[in-house]
Amino acid sequence: MTNQRTFRLFGRVVKISLTVLIFLVCGILLWRVFSSGDPASMSALSVNEPLREAYREHGENLLLQYQNQNPSITQAEHNRGYFSVTQYVFIPQANQVQLVFRYNNSTIQHLKEDKGLAELPSKEDDLFDVTLVVTEDLTPNNTEDNDEESAVKKERIYPTSGGCTRDTTSLYTYYRYTFDGVTVEDLTLGVFVDVYYVGDLNYEEKAYGTLCIYNSSYDWITRGLTGEEIGALTRKED
Repeated sequence: MTNQRTFRLFGRVVKISLTVLIFLVCGILLWRVFSSGDPASMSALSVNEPLREAYREHGENLLLQYQNQNPSITQAEHNRGYFSVTQYVFIPQANQVQLVFRYNNSTIQHLKEDKGLAELPSKEDDLFDVTLVVTEDLTPNNTEDNDEESAVKKERIYPTSGGCTRDTTSLYTYYRYTFDGVTVEDLTLGVFVDVYYVGDLNYEEKAYGTLCIYNSSYDWITRGLTGEEIGALTRKED
């Protein structure tokens, strides 16, 4: 009888423990899902004079376009999962690109290891330099030489002064960047986001991470202005 009670008690303990474990795992997964979304500060377009002028001219017909670039996270062996672009949009009537750049806390640890730093950098520091690189086909009649540097022109575009918003969550650091003077034309092959460590900045060297946001072989996807974005644009004109 005692053995039966012990067995039943043991069975209940195991059942309760498994139930608690399942709920704990589900809770962690849900927390990861909900904490992975962009914060509200990253949700709407930043407004500057080129965008405001384009809105004055085109109103709610302002063209916003992007591509379905997958994956949107670095995948190379040396930087797998380090950086991602969670959202971006080309605004051709303003010659502008806006994007949200993100990295997680583990990227900072990898940075320390990769660069041989004596101390772990602070999450509050601006650790990375982010620029756009626009590539142009110099030999449009020959599509087989697009991997050759001599056949491709590269233009580096820097973030607009004051065109950056920063925010953090428990897991991630976010930046919304604005780039002005960006045009995509018939000979444009691609537009890339280059990421360099600010303590080892050399544009002649390979970037620490690179993500593609435009590929000439992909189709455009368009979207309209959100109510929040229209509100921001009209408030700026008051």
